[in-house]
Amino acid sequence: MGFFTTTGVRRAKLPGSKKLVPVQQDLVDKVYDIAKEEGKMPYEFINDILYQSIRAHKLGKNLKQIVDEYELIETEKGSGSVIVSSDILYYMIRKLYSTDLEEIKRMYYERGEWYGNYLSAKFFGSGASDEPIEAVVQMLRFSLWDVSSLEYKRKGEEISLSCIAPHLSKEGTELLASYIKGVFSALGFSSDQEELSRGIVKLGLVPAKRGHEDQG
Repeated sequence: MGFFTTTGVRRAKLPGSKKLVPVQQDLVDKVYDIAKEEGKMPYEFINDILYQSIRAHKLGKNLKQIVDEYELIETEKGSGSVIVSSDILYYMIRKLYSTDLEEIKRMYYERGEWYGNYLSAKFFGSGASDEPIEAVVQMLRFSLWDVSSLEYKRKGEEISLSCIAPHLSKEGTELLASYIKGVFSALGFSSDQEELSRGIVKLGLVPAKRGHEDQG
């Protein structure tokens, strides 16, 4: 166990007062190593950590949440995702949907499949036994901005997934379903049940060997 010595900020009349804060020794060592790498004194680095933690608190977050969300953003950037205004995207979808329905659904499915493989390779290795369902669902919750709710239940090998995106059109809902099915296909699942209505997607997912090939 190591100790950080901190000056008592609140005791303005006692500038020499100090407090000892117990910290895990391995963390103390890492702080000193990082401070050295960044050309800072350890106390400067520690003060910056505390200051950023206070900033995060004022935003209603903590440092872990902010770091996790930053990692998710970097993952999205690394996957080739770009930010497009939703009104522009949906306008283009409406224009193309009547003539290229199956092609667009195929593209969404394949993009979802690629994204599922990307997440598996980046975070979970290539082993199918890893089954990182919760982590992948969390990534989808973050990356699918139009989705207000994404929940799943697992019973044995079967997964029941429900997704609510109240602002989506009928076309957008169908494409969202294709995308999600593509993601889970990369995890070894296929859809054997599907219920769609505007803004709502409900899927039943089973191991691919028991499901059927469905890319729509």
